[in-house]
Amino acid sequence: MGGQDGAGPSGPARPWRDGPVPVMRPHALALPIPLPYPPELPAGLRGRPRVLQLVDTDAISHGLVDGTPRERASNQEVRACLELVRATAAAVDPQSRIVCAASSATATHHLDVMTASGGNTFVIRRGIDGADQALLEELRHLTAVHLAAHRPRRRRPADPADLVILVAQDHIFAPAIRQLRLLGVPTWLFVPGQRVAAELYTAACAVTSIGPLPGRLNTGGTGRRPSGRKND
Repeated sequence: MGGQDGAGPSGPARPWRDGPVPVMRPHALALPIPLPYPPELPAGLRGRPRVLQLVDTDAISHGLVDGTPRERASNQEVRACLELVRATAAAVDPQSRIVCAASSATATHHLDVMTASGGNTFVIRRGIDGADQALLEELRHLTAVHLAAHRPRRRRPADPADLVILVAQDHIFAPAIRQLRLLGVPTWLFVPGQRVAAELYTAACAVTSIGPLPGRLNTGGTGRRPSGRKND
C-alpha cells in the first residue's frame, strides 16, 4: 500500500528498517526475525515511537489457512505468527504494550498458546465479534487520550502510544484507525491471510501480509470469514 505521509521516523538508521516489506510465512520461521520498518509510515514519528500492539487472534487462527481446506491454523503456526509480530513490535519499541484478543472458541481451540503466551496479554470474549470489541475498546481509549491532549490547557498524558501495530482483517476497525490517523497516530496493519477489508486496507498507513500464500492479498468485501468460520 502506498503511503501519503512520508518516509518513516527520524533517528538513527536501523538494520531492520531497510529494504522492501516482504510477504512472510510465519510458520516457516524457527526464530522470529523482525519485519522491516515500512517507509509508508509518517516522517513525523519520533525515532523510537511508543507502540500499542493489538492482535485479533481469531483472524490469525482462520486467516493463516486461507486457501486451504483447514478450518484453523495449528498451535505452532499461531504461536509463530504471534512471536513474529511481537519481535517486530519490540524492534520498534522494546516496551510496547501488547493486547491479544480471542473469542472463547478460539481460546479453547488454541489453549496451549493461551497458557504459554509469554509477554502477550490475552483478552477472551464471548460472541462472534467479542475479540473485535475488545480491541476496539483499546483503540477508543487511545483516541480519547490523544483528543484530551489536543484540548487547551490539558497536560499531555505520559507516553501515550503514537504508533499502532494491528493484526486484523475486518472492516470494523477502519473508522477507529482512520480517526487515530487524523490525530497523528498511524497504524501499521499486519494481515494474517489472503483477505482484508478494503476499508481497513485504505485506512492503515502501511500494510504487511503475514499470510501463508504470497502475492494473493484480496482487498475486496468485508474481510470476514464465511459464516461458521468465525464463531464463538
